[in-house]
Order: sequence, then structure tokens, then C-alpha cells
Amino acid sequence: MNLTVGSVLRETALFFAKRGLTAARLEAELLMAHLLATDRLRLYTDGDRPLNSVEISGYKDLIRQRLSGQPLAYITGNKSFLSWEFRVTPAVLVPRPETELLVEKVVELCRGVASGRLLEIGTGSGIIAIALAHYLPEYQIEATDLSSAALEVAAANAEVHHLDGRIIFYEGDLFAALPRPDQPVYAGIISNPPYIPSAVLPTLEKEVKNEPSLALDGGTDGLDVLRRIVTAAPAHLTPDGFLALEHGHDQFPAVKEMAKQAGFGQVLSYSDYAGWPRVAVCKR
Repeated sequence: MNLTVGSVLRETALFFAKRGLTAARLEAELLMAHLLATDRLRLYTDGDRPLNSVEISGYKDLIRQRLSGQPLAYITGNKSFLSWEFRVTPAVLVPRPETELLVEKVVELCRGVASGRLLEIGTGSGIIAIALAHYLPEYQIEATDLSSAALEVAAANAEVHHLDGRIIFYEGDLFAALPRPDQPVYAGIISNPPYIPSAVLPTLEKEVKNEPSLALDGGTDGLDVLRRIVTAAPAHLTPDGFLALEHGHDQFPAVKEMAKQAGFGQVLSYSDYAGWPRVAVCKR
């Protein structure tokens, strides 16, 4: 009996569901589309297309990788964020829908303002900086990261999206990466920093634990990097500048308190699509 695209997808989706993957059919399709170098729509129009032995073997290998805990985005090498596809490697976090909220709030804050400079701390794959460069063409976008491997991914993504001339990337630890780290020149500072408590990391799902710990581990209380950013940010902001942060679902009270101590007069909270407090906007 010939194994076709459609029959293999049906069996794989059932197999994934039994193994506990919540988006079983979607994952089966994304792996098949990656294998055949096509899009998901084509899988439906070519459902009766037989798969040869090399393709069957290759698909089984992709399934084994996924069930071993390898994130789907690392297997396919890309991940959707907002309306774009981004390159993703094990050097960077897999983009998540919660971070879209951070971008949306920053765009809302900046629209209507003639121009300015925005700084992203910990850019990773570059998705935030690239999205801001797209939505806010009047702004100069700068971004830092401690990982040279992550910056390579970010630079490649910026080039693919034809925004490499709009973003300046710096390598280094938070604000120390800046060529002149003591200048109050930014209209906004944005970050999705590591915020998971160290003790929680071993309890995470297997695929999350395969992501870079440098981008996940927020120290004993999960607030180490957040605390450093909030404390240092005022020295880099213009008088009417803002700080926008993604944080853990239970961390807003702590973020608000540290922001007040750092001199921010107003701290606003925004909830993600699941209803959890996820983004804090701190204003001078």
C-alpha cells in the first residue's frame, strides 16, 4: 500500500495526540511542509501524492526529533511572529505570542511622536527590534545581546526582512554593550529578559529546557535581570521616556515596586491573551 501525504499526516496526528502534543495535526503538517519544502495548503491539494522511501525515512527522523523534546521551531528553523516568519536556532528563544503584546504596546506609545531612538535589551532572534523597525519607520532602533550567536541570528533576520539598515546591534551585557552607555538619549527601552526563577527551570517542559538557559534563567527570584534593567534604565531615557518590559505572570507587583524605587512615576500593567499580567510600562 502506498503511503500518501494525507494518510501519513492522519496517522502522525493521531500518534502525536497520543503522545500528548496539544497541536498534533498542526505539528504534523508543519513537519511535513518542512520536509517537502512546501506550504501547508499544498499538503491538502497534494494529499494523494505518494511519499517515496527517502521522504518516509526523513519524516520519521523529524518525528523522532520532535518527540525527543526538540522544539518544533528548531527543527524547521523558523517561527511565525506577528505576520512574519523568522529564522530560529538553538541559540535563541522560540518567539511566543505573549511577546506580541509587548510590541503592540510599544507601537501604541510611539505612534504620533515625530521621531526618536528606541533600545531593545536582550534582542535574541531580533523579532522585537525588527517588528519595531517595521511599524515605526521614523525611529532609530538599537538592540543589544550578550550572545554573539544570538546576534548572528538577529542580523540574518533583519537582512531577510530588508531592515538591516534600520537596526544597530551591539554585543555585550545589557547597557554595557552600548558605545556610550551613560547617555540619556532613548525615547523608549524595551526588553523581554530572562524571568524564570532558577529553581523552576528543571520543572519546565522538556522542549522549553532545550532553549538557551541564558535567555530563561532570571536568578533566585526570577527578577535578577529585570531588577538590573529597571535600576539602570532611567539614566538612559529622555525626560519623557518609557520602559516597557515583559515579565512573569506573577511578577508585576515586584516590577512595579522596583520601578517606583527607580524613580518612575507611573507603572501600567497589561494582560496577555490568557488574562495574565504580562507587560509593564514604566513612565518617567
